[in-house]
Amino acid sequence: MLKVLCIAALLLNSVMANADDEEAFQSWVSAIRQEALALHIAPQAVDFTLNNVTYLPKLIDLDRKQPEFVTSFSAYVNRRINQRVVIKGKQMLQDYQGVLYVVEELYQVPKEVLVAFWGLETNFGGYMGDIPLASALATLSYEGRRAEFFKRELFNLMRVVEREHHYDSVVTGSWAGATGHMQFMPSTLLKYGVDADADGKIDIWNSYPDIFSSAANYLSQAGWQAGKPISMMVALPQGFDYSQAQLQLYKPVSEWVKLGVIGVPDNAISLPQAAIILPQGFDGPAYMIFPNFDVIMQWNRSVNYALSVSLLSQQLRQDMYTLAMPPEPPALSYQQMWALQEALNAQGFDSGTPDGFPGGKTQAAIRRYQATQKLPQDGYPGVEIFNRLTAPPP
Repeated sequence: MLKVLCIAALLLNSVMANADDEEAFQSWVSAIRQEALALHIAPQAVDFTLNNVTYLPKLIDLDRKQPEFVTSFSAYVNRRINQRVVIKGKQMLQDYQGVLYVVEELYQVPKEVLVAFWGLETNFGGYMGDIPLASALATLSYEGRRAEFFKRELFNLMRVVEREHHYDSVVTGSWAGATGHMQFMPSTLLKYGVDADADGKIDIWNSYPDIFSSAANYLSQAGWQAGKPISMMVALPQGFDYSQAQLQLYKPVSEWVKLGVIGVPDNAISLPQAAIILPQGFDGPAYMIFPNFDVIMQWNRSVNYALSVSLLSQQLRQDMYTLAMPPEPPALSYQQMWALQEALNAQGFDSGTPDGFPGGKTQAAIRRYQATQKLPQDGYPGVEIFNRLTAPPP
């Protein structure tokens, strides 16, 4: 009986806590309503956006949860690009060839690149998210790591509703506030959305002219260089200085060729800017990347994502599926990466405040450590470096 009473008490406390959370949340929503009106957002748009918002505590867990593993390059690519995806992407190129041709001519962004984004973002529109966007943004701005960011996006959602007179249905999307076939945040939709079909509204959920034109407009305004590559696989010569392989270390392609980089086609040698990256370290594949790669990273700040867009777009141009990622050891876990950063700091190689993610400062610290050990200076946070730095002293 005592056990039953304890369980009942826990359930009652949980219900009361949830009720308190919802009450506090709705009080916060009332304040947001007044703030939105003070920003001169139309009252009808404010009411439509906020009248039915609910607190979604699971989103707070998602926002706060640190990933157990930092995904390795090969695992990332293999999960997102396979023969099925390439076949479906080619079918989409056929199905929407008319609108894609017009968009490519207007914005000079290749149709294969647009379809690659489409495939990676929502499986070609197969899943765009089903969470009410207002509730997601309100929850994350009420109690999230990036509260101010999400509050701005909540106001921007109201402006989208106001501008588009979007009062017929609730906008839905991902838990993090992105929506539509290409997963735009409300601010992105406001800034880059295009009414390509001239029906008086920007519809990134149902209008394919609007969907593709909005994505192409984003990339164009971000600095897309027409007719230029994104990335290409190259081979590095024996004795190559791996410290030169860095995301933002650009040189003329001709200079890389003089340094012995192999596999650059003749029509790329005159290009003025390229960098070399090693997503699996010095003993994995090497990619030469170009300014269009940086444009993709404005869309998503992930090297793995940008390379996946490039690789998928290349596969969509080819007659046969040829992508084969070389095997790679599992990536370090979040906890291991944190421990690696602590070890680097403890040994005098400043990697910044540990956060469990291998950013540029961590890679630079690894390179400095590798230099002291006469190791290839690729900055790659792999198992070997982890073991060297965290092994107990003999």
